[in-house]
Amino acid sequence: MRWQHSCAMPSWLPVTLVRMFTPELYDDPRYGTCARIRVAGGSNKAQDWVLLAQCASTLADGFVYIDRFSVVELRGIKDVEELNGQLQELELCPTSVPVVASPLSAAAKEVAQKVAAELGGVQAGGLNLAVIAHDDDMPVGSDVVSLKLGEDGSLHLAQSPLAEAPTAPLTPHTAARHYEEALQCADSVEQSASVLTDPGPIGWLDKHLPEGIVDLGAGVHRGAIPAEYAQLIGQLEVDITVTPWGGLVFHNIAEGDAEVVLRVLAPRGFIFDINSPLLRAE
Repeated sequence: MRWQHSCAMPSWLPVTLVRMFTPELYDDPRYGTCARIRVAGGSNKAQDWVLLAQCASTLADGFVYIDRFSVVELRGIKDVEELNGQLQELELCPTSVPVVASPLSAAAKEVAQKVAAELGGVQAGGLNLAVIAHDDDMPVGSDVVSLKLGEDGSLHLAQSPLAEAPTAPLTPHTAARHYEEALQCADSVEQSASVLTDPGPIGWLDKHLPEGIVDLGAGVHRGAIPAEYAQLIGQLEVDITVTPWGGLVFHNIAEGDAEVVLRVLAPRGFIFDINSPLLRAE
């Protein structure tokens, strides 16, 4: 199978040279073998959810799990080789390190994907990378290289553990090289999720969009989505973001259609109320 999405390698390369995607595998005492996919910028397409649902129901424990740092997981894997083959059809941009972005900014997510492509096979070492839109104040914590996307589209370094940091605008390539330098100097520590305890964008989100169009932000209790519901959200045929807080945003929906989506998904455990105690329950 060929690797489909554009972030992996330049389009002019022969298909035979395109790097295959391999999810991060780990063993869990409760679930057994698990596959973790770090999604660059959190961006994915509707058809990704159809495929994830299929993999969850036939090759895993029947759930698709989402987690902080824009992570998607399948747990209780029954056939690793078959799963790897199936996942090559995903159109999302996988990354070996946590590359998160402002979930309501298409520009920030696009930059995150470009930086992730430049990072290639760099392995995570306790240092996150965040691309933040000019009008966002997304918390990032101390263990991060933070990039700020200006209103004019310029990219600047906002935070870094390195004493000598560039002040001039960055390209995705130079941003990736700076992250690699910072990674070499950083201590190998666990990612700090303490700054991501809030649920993130939840509910009816329209201030950043043209009149009549909305985004819908949803939380998922314990991040567990049954395969049949993952299939259902794939059938919405809208772009979806897995947020840094472990929620979902359904993008660019006409207001009338959004009302229907709420009525369909809310009874199935998707949480659209920012005050719901289930958003913070473990």
